Amino acid sequence: MHTSILSGSLWIDEILLGHPDRCHRELGMSAALFLLLLAELVATGDLADSCFVSAQEQVAIFVYWLVHGSSQRELQERFQRSGDTISHYLNKGLSLFATSSFYDKYVKDPVDYTPAKILEDPRWYPFFRYCRSAIDGVHVLAYVLEQHILRYRDRHGAITQNVLAACDFDLLFTFVMPGYEGTAANGLLFDHARWNGFALPPGCYYLADAAFPNCDMLMTPYRGVRYHLKEWKQGNQRPVTIHRSFSIYDMLNSESLSSDVLQALMVGAAAALHNFMRINEPINDLDDDDDYDLNGHPFLGEREEVEVLDMIPAVGAVEKTRADMCRDRIAQAMWNVYVQDHPDLQ
Repeated sequence: MHTSILSGSLWIDEILLGHPDRCHRELGMSAALFLLLLAELVATGDLADSCFVSAQEQVAIFVYWLVHGSSQRELQERFQRSGDTISHYLNKGLSLFATSSFYDKYVKDPVDYTPAKILEDPRWYPFFRYCRSAIDGVHVLAYVLEQHILRYRDRHGAITQNVLAACDFDLLFTFVMPGYEGTAANGLLFDHARWNGFALPPGCYYLADAAFPNCDMLMTPYRGVRYHLKEWKQGNQRPVTIHRSFSIYDMLNSESLSSDVLQALMVGAAAALHNFMRINEPINDLDDDDDYDLNGHPFLGEREEVEVLDMIPAVGAVEKTRADMCRDRIAQAMWNVYVQDHPDLQ
């Protein structure tokens, strides 16, 4: 059946040795970065040539699938391999990228010091010196059995899994918790994560949107207040990065027939691969001059007050008061500096 003269290994060689744009289009990265990825996986002992499929082709099968969201039949035709072979190396790829030392190396807790992006920007420092990252819920398309559809249908009507993800100021994922139903509120995901050991050093916090509770670990915006004047545009692009980083992988934008466990592993693999690419080839596709639809994200646009307020996990009164006071102090300090720099307002 697979009788093409251009075998999978020959096609990969052609891509790696051909025009640079072809490699970016087919594998989502440069040839040099792909070879670096291959070398690292081989060096750790997690990957090796098999009798019939080279380590290079094994990685290419998985990366191509993740980037394009190809079906099994499309992958069989592209790489001229049997369905069993494709399935074997897709599962191996998920294990390599989502559960091995590779994932632990590239998806790590945020740094325990003020990030350079804050330290070097007078708009953010010293006000946000204890901020370590931004966190949000990301809806990824899911395939579930008919009896579970209602639990996975989000408020837009799509069948999704809700992923709790944190991203630092270098656009790297620092935490990913996939696999929750599309109906699950962001605050509920955070509550589950916190009960399972998700933490930060005392005094440090994540930035979050109003779907989360304001508490010691999270700083959320004031409700009913219009944020983000033009002068703050550059900094406000950070939360949308979490969504855009996942959206470049078509596999996460298509309905997979895999089990719920494998669908969750896909998200982890995408996060680890994204971080590897950012660290080793840090091309920032979120340019400062880009225009974004602010209403496309709940933190950037005007808030929909229909958020599931009563579904946000209860935060103790003492903790909430403490977090509110911290937010008030930062807001007042920023306002004092703003008035000082704009004497015409006095």
